[in-house]
Amino acid sequence: MIEVIIGVVKLLVLVAVLSVYVMYATWYERKVIGHMQQRIGPKRVGPYGLLQPLADTIKSFFKEDIIPTRADKPLFWLAPILAPTFPFAAAAAIPFFPPIELSNGTTFYFSVFHSNVDLLYILAMMGLSSFGVMLAGIASGGNKYSFLGAQREIAQVVSYEIILALALLNPILMVQSLNLTDFVTFQQQHLWLVFYQPFAFVAFVIAMVASASRVPFDLPEAENELVAGFNTEFSGLKMAMFFFGQYVTIFVVSALAAIIFLGGWSGPAILPGFIWYWLKVVLFIFMFTWFWGTFPRYRYDQLMDIAWKKLLPLLVLNILWTGFALIVHMPVI
Repeated sequence: MIEVIIGVVKLLVLVAVLSVYVMYATWYERKVIGHMQQRIGPKRVGPYGLLQPLADTIKSFFKEDIIPTRADKPLFWLAPILAPTFPFAAAAAIPFFPPIELSNGTTFYFSVFHSNVDLLYILAMMGLSSFGVMLAGIASGGNKYSFLGAQREIAQVVSYEIILALALLNPILMVQSLNLTDFVTFQQQHLWLVFYQPFAFVAFVIAMVASASRVPFDLPEAENELVAGFNTEFSGLKMAMFFFGQYVTIFVVSALAAIIFLGGWSGPAILPGFIWYWLKVVLFIFMFTWFWGTFPRYRYDQLMDIAWKKLLPLLVLNILWTGFALIVHMPVI
């Protein structure tokens, strides 16, 4: 019974923390990009504009909810619900702090649940995260822009989830585990995996940006081509739910990158482990914002070429080399 209560409390904390994170991730992005472009960003609602996310949230609840006449209404309601559901499910396996050893000999994990196949579960949930966008395009009642945006999302997620999984296969081969804690333990005993697998790290970063459909790979909602893409017909709270799911995805892939390639909560003893962990996660979240304010959008054929013609063959060769090096006990680098 106590395990169930702890699980429910962890789930409620997860929902609360990620909700606040999503609200202030929007403020952070607008501030950072504003300074990049010599603007101020939000400043009027609260000190330094800190209450702007709260005002935007309240506004989204009261905006008019418009449903197209030709829309498939059940799917039109279901799509915004599914959009954040699977990223949230993936986030349930992400630890927020390093595990601690209790006096009774057990380990307390700061994630909603912990298993020996955390990484496999997260990849599965990330692969399902495109269902909300797919249904949004189908349910919009024949709007060609919505349908094209949904098609792009499906092709993009399928392509780059493969790249994401292949980029993680090299660290998995080295650590011989799918448990996220084992990755941190391995890197505490050796170097960070980014030094062993620099190309896999670069491929993972590219794939995580594409999986989150963020600039320069935000093709499913390219406004200069598709008006707003898959969410063209959505308004108010429904539209906000799609972006909610996107920001949770950014957190999940940022935490994965920090744990698997940058040692998670390992670092010099001058700072506690959880601070090192969150500094690394925030670094990757900043990277998404930096890319948004810096890079132009790729064409869709360029996006597919990067995945299938460049990253895929190079990652396969990298995996073969890593496997060979591990078998003959050669340095992997």
